[in-house]
Amino acid sequence: MSDAEPLSVVVDDDVETVRIDPETGTIETDQPDGGVVVQLDARRPSAEDKEDEWFANLVDDIDGLKLASLANDLISGIKSDNDSRATWLETKARGLDLLGIKLAEPKGEAGDGVQISSVTNPLLLEACLKGWANAQAELLPATGPVKIQVDGDETAPEDDLAEAFERGFNHYLTKTATEYYPDTSHMLLWGTYFSGSGFKKVYRCPMRRRPVSESVDAKNLIVSDTTKDLYSCGRITHETMMRPSVFKRMQLLGAYRDTSGTPQPSPEPNAVDEKIASIQGTSATPDRPEDKPYTIWESQCELDLDQFIPAGSKFKGKGIPLPYLACIDKDSEEVLSIRRDWDEQDEECMRLRMYVKYPYVPGPGFYGTGMLNILGNSSAAMTAAWREALDCGMFANFPGGFIDKSAARQNTSNMRPGPGDFLPIDTGGRPIQQVVTELPYKDVTPGLMAMMDKITEQSRSLGQGAEIPAGEGVQNVPVGTMLAQIEQATKIMAAAHKGMHTAQSEEIELLTDLFRRNPEDFWRNNKEAPKDYWNEQRMTQALNDVRLVPVSDPNVPSHIHRVAKALGLAQLIAQPVFTPIMDAVETLKRILAAMREDTNGLIKITPPAAAPPDPMVAAKMADAQVKAQDVQVKAQKVQADAANAQNKSQLQQQELASKERMGNLDLTRELIIHQADAAKVQVAEHRNQVAEDRKHDLAVDAQAHQQAMDARRQATEEHKAGVAAVSADREHQRGLADHALEADKAAHEAAVNVHQALSPPNPAAPAKPKKK
Repeated sequence: MSDAEPLSVVVDDDVETVRIDPETGTIETDQPDGGVVVQLDARRPSAEDKEDEWFANLVDDIDGLKLASLANDLISGIKSDNDSRATWLETKARGLDLLGIKLAEPKGEAGDGVQISSVTNPLLLEACLKGWANAQAELLPATGPVKIQVDGDETAPEDDLAEAFERGFNHYLTKTATEYYPDTSHMLLWGTYFSGSGFKKVYRCPMRRRPVSESVDAKNLIVSDTTKDLYSCGRITHETMMRPSVFKRMQLLGAYRDTSGTPQPSPEPNAVDEKIASIQGTSATPDRPEDKPYTIWESQCELDLDQFIPAGSKFKGKGIPLPYLACIDKDSEEVLSIRRDWDEQDEECMRLRMYVKYPYVPGPGFYGTGMLNILGNSSAAMTAAWREALDCGMFANFPGGFIDKSAARQNTSNMRPGPGDFLPIDTGGRPIQQVVTELPYKDVTPGLMAMMDKITEQSRSLGQGAEIPAGEGVQNVPVGTMLAQIEQATKIMAAAHKGMHTAQSEEIELLTDLFRRNPEDFWRNNKEAPKDYWNEQRMTQALNDVRLVPVSDPNVPSHIHRVAKALGLAQLIAQPVFTPIMDAVETLKRILAAMREDTNGLIKITPPAAAPPDPMVAAKMADAQVKAQDVQVKAQKVQADAANAQNKSQLQQQELASKERMGNLDLTRELIIHQADAAKVQVAEHRNQVAEDRKHDLAVDAQAHQQAMDARRQATEEHKAGVAAVSADREHQRGLADHALEADKAAHEAAVNVHQALSPPNPAAPAKPKKK
């Protein structure tokens, strides 16, 4: 221990351990061991990251007194707008009870034995769900919500660019912006169909660095109820609840100004928020102070800020309020940001569109008329009828009544005998009918049941679409009659669908405008597009030349309409009058498309039938065929002559060969006669040789015979072609061939006889003498 070095403590100055280069975005982090971790290009600044000076936050450039005055006026106006819709909020909160989605226990005090039903009729819920399901199927298909608007005069490169733009846009809304489909579905159910108005907010999110289309609940969109639409509103305020972490991120990004010392947020839920929380069984606000969100008012308003109007504008110095986008912290009433809300190139300084309204039925004021307004009273009446019917049935089966006081000396007067049970009762010697009597409760009356059926039938005609009849006897119903019934039953649904189709078209246009400002947002997260396919030039061309529209058809509000039209096409093409003038393949394609069936590999295309030949051409072809036949006959005659000459030569050669063989046989016979006694071995060898020669000769004769037969057959076939002269020559040649055959046969027989003569059978051996 004595050799240990003394411990020295060095206290460094307080320096930054994390350094960020503002130009390149490189992050340097000092490590405890003295090392440095360098993160290159952690967030490289680009054109879209640098906020346009035109839309920069102006709040720091406004005088404090002026800013306070603007904040007071703006907050006063927003509160006034919010107070004007208090009744609407209460109506919506009450309407949530009519859905029947909250489980309710029967009413009654514990121990009294009385249970009053609290059931809710699902008439309103059924109408909302059916409308929502149809709208989601039409507006949010699985392949994507947009398609190309085809004009018919595009070139092949333009078609390729348009298809790529369509695929990229659908990929963005289904894969990149994953919140789009579930958020839109939620808006259609609880905004459009239930409340009567669904709202979409289309903007570029500074945190996600891409365009966003998010739904805004009507309870969080504060406008004056004296207006009729978004365009005539002088002030549109979006009340949003922002987590503390998100609020600080927005300040870090520069979207909000730094408000150090801001008090802890204290959100105040409205009547609808409290009702939703009670249905879900949750608290309307978090219990922990650290989790309480900030309440931000983002308002599209009109402010008189002459210092931010361009010098060349006609509004300069006129004192006319222009559109601005202001964000305010509701709790602290501090202004977080103020930005210009009109395009720099717009000389009229018109407010930029940010919100899209999805209506169901137009209302008398700003908010639309939804199923809550249309079926709310009917649902309340049906709920009351259901509860009354259930209570009547309960009391009719388990009635109550009165009991004589003198009979109450037993332990209790609340007697509930079970099935097969008999409970004792003290009647004081009187008949039991004089001691106990029941009240005249009645069961559900037929009149109440008929009224309930009438209300349900009339309400469903307002709140749901028609269904195609199915069953025996309906297959021959004319399509026109069926379509008329469907159109009559779905007029309200069809009108609402047109409004939602128009709203989605406007939403797509707003998203397209955002991509025009920041083109790279379109392909930054697209992993399916070919590498380096998209660039700013090609994206600009697509935005200027291609128009995208919703996939939904404004004239066909549901799948039932498409099926009915498909049936109409099938019946039309089956009519003899229309069959010749209708294309069967195209009709089948449209029918399958209406049924949403894939036509790939399903339709078999047959080649078209050949056109009838021209009479003049046919006559010329017939003449040419006759001439060709004449030439063929002449050629056959020449071939027959050549064949006859060849046969004659072959017969001569066969005769010479036969004579030569006969001479050889004679010579062989003489040699055998003179050499018979030489040796038996030589005789055997010679006999074998003769046998082989005989086999060879037979094979040669057979080949010659076959050749002769083939020649004769060929000559016969050529003769049948129509040449008379060839026939006579052929008969002559046949005779020669027969003569040759006879000669060959005779020669063969002679050769056989010679061989038999030269090869007699061996004589039997002489018998040996017996020994004595």
